[in-house]
Amino acid sequence: MRQHILKFFNPETNLTITKSNLHIGQLLKYEFRVRNKSNLFKVTKDFFKLIPNGSPLKERHFSTCAVVGNSGILRNSSCGQEIDSMDFVMRCNLPQIEGYEKDVGSKANFTTMNPSVVSHNFGQWRNKTKDDYDRLLRRLKQVGDQILYVPALTIAFGEEYVRVITQVVLQHKLPMKTAFPPAGLNNLIKKIWTNPGLKISGLRPSTGVHMYTLAATICDQIHLYGFYPFTKDKRGRALRYHYYGTMEKQIDKEAHNMQEEFRVFQQLHRRGAVVLHSETCN
Repeated sequence: MRQHILKFFNPETNLTITKSNLHIGQLLKYEFRVRNKSNLFKVTKDFFKLIPNGSPLKERHFSTCAVVGNSGILRNSSCGQEIDSMDFVMRCNLPQIEGYEKDVGSKANFTTMNPSVVSHNFGQWRNKTKDDYDRLLRRLKQVGDQILYVPALTIAFGEEYVRVITQVVLQHKLPMKTAFPPAGLNNLIKKIWTNPGLKISGLRPSTGVHMYTLAATICDQIHLYGFYPFTKDKRGRALRYHYYGTMEKQIDKEAHNMQEEFRVFQQLHRRGAVVLHSETCN
């Protein structure tokens, strides 16, 4: 799998846009067009400040990696200690960790954050309250000096929230390393997952597929936790959409085909290309 993925994806060049090929005022195209919205993202002075000079994962390699999703299957799993024992831990969409350490651990070396997370998890930002702002700031502080990965150029709906993230990081001088994947990465990832038996459909691959793809290039052994796209576990017990909070949400079947992705992860598990965890860890 690593050899196949490296034909398409290089973590030193495909992980993030860099300052060397950008300038303030430059207009960048979004990967997916939206009717009645501009297809261009303007590089502001503040946004440019957060662009790295190079990949934060340049020449990095790890023995064991955990890619942690947010499925309700993690609740009461007691997987926290096992996750924290990994050399490198990747988490998806700025999840809530505090209060769930026993099940999901506390270590985070790489955290993704789709811009839409701001509105989904921290209130409608135009009418934000101080509590919304404080919760977002507190969650971002959990990233510490590690990597925050923001797909800013996927779709224009997220532009407002990219500005919010930029403002919060700069205003509070948060020490995190930021990475912004280039437009076109979704199509690149889709090309990788076209092998017979490993084909993934849907408008775009999920964050979990993106993170496995990245992990395959920098990790010797990959463990997946919290990727279980069903409303009941194997014993028939009801599961929440996320392990944290009370939000009940249906999987966006138009954007992602989560069940098909899970089937592919199961195949990779059988081949030894990943360890897929869907049981308790005690």
